[in-house]
Amino acid sequence: MSLLVLLLACGTPLDPALDDTAAADDTAAADDTAAADTDTDDTGPVDPGDDEDFLFADDILAFALTLDEAALTALAADPKTDVHATLTYAGESYEVGLHLKGNNGSFRDMSEKAAFKIDFHQWDDAQRFHGLKRLTFNNMVQDASMSSEHAAYRLYGELGLVTPRHGYAQITVNGELYGLYGVVETLDIEFIERWFEGDDGGNLYEGGYGADIMDGRDDNFELKVDGEPTDRSDIVALINATDASTTADHLDVLDARFTGADALLDLWAAELATGNDDAYSTLANNFLVYHAPGADRWTMIPWGPDQAFRTRYDGTEPSVREDLYGELAIRCRAAPACAARFDERLEHVLAVWESSDLAGYVDTETARIEDACREDPRSPWGDYGCRDALAAIRTWARARPDAVRAQIAGE
Repeated sequence: MSLLVLLLACGTPLDPALDDTAAADDTAAADDTAAADTDTDDTGPVDPGDDEDFLFADDILAFALTLDEAALTALAADPKTDVHATLTYAGESYEVGLHLKGNNGSFRDMSEKAAFKIDFHQWDDAQRFHGLKRLTFNNMVQDASMSSEHAAYRLYGELGLVTPRHGYAQITVNGELYGLYGVVETLDIEFIERWFEGDDGGNLYEGGYGADIMDGRDDNFELKVDGEPTDRSDIVALINATDASTTADHLDVLDARFTGADALLDLWAAELATGNDDAYSTLANNFLVYHAPGADRWTMIPWGPDQAFRTRYDGTEPSVREDLYGELAIRCRAAPACAARFDERLEHVLAVWESSDLAGYVDTETARIEDACREDPRSPWGDYGCRDALAAIRTWARARPDAVRAQIAGE
């Protein structure tokens, strides 16, 4: 494969208008490996029963959005304002709040492939969609394969990490097909209740550019559940404790303050192994932290790994040694005991990658969405861009564990 084709396959923009794809997606999630026919004639409703799991299973769901002229005009003036819309699924219609999602590289307006945040309780506080208050539809415009998030969340799940679920949908707006979307579990109170049952009354903070677990950065964290915290002393205490750690006890402090150091290091190791250059460990971006008040422990939660599973834009392989950026990860690598544990967890991630047959999962899932990806009418990549990117991610997922081991051996 030529370098040009490889770069296209891995998501490098050839249109100058897309040159900002390395910029952050808003800090704005894959289950069975059974293949499904992705011909759009077979895409449609699935009987959901009473459980929202159907959103993240192995079907491409069909959603229809209807917006009137007043809503479209309001979104043109302010894409982040909540407007009235109707969302229809399987014959059920819901009056919802809607605003556009994304910033920098990921944002598209309604004339292109807009991404959507859907709020079911915007106008009716009691309304839910099979138990959910919100849905997030990612436009996946920064990933020509439309598969990176799906695969990354699968690996995080296999590692037992707290992570969003992810599925696929095709969306029409006022009868017009907008294309294939990622359905990612919204990180809200329902998410926290599912993962931290019995200890779900704490603060969930979003981190992103400018936010890190270090002195002077606590004001850059944004609360992600309803309301504003009147007391942010928990995030301040975490920063103070980690700032006070030394090279001798940094690992112990992480172990005491988080839900075990291994889970934290597994996340960072997975970010590095998947080549995600837009994550906490590599850019201090696209992460959240939740404080479980009863246990007085923190959990770091990944978000938006659409830059994973790809060669760098310059054609080189992402490094698992040189790409650290998040303050806690940098300090871990500088502390001998923490660095040794970090290496152990990286080996563990590679072992889980292979034992769970992540490459086989990528093969199956990319085959499942290929038709919808290649036929997406609003994708900036087009038919051949999608085709080449799908081929590249399949190859990359199979070759990456050995490539990482070669990097480590070559030190």
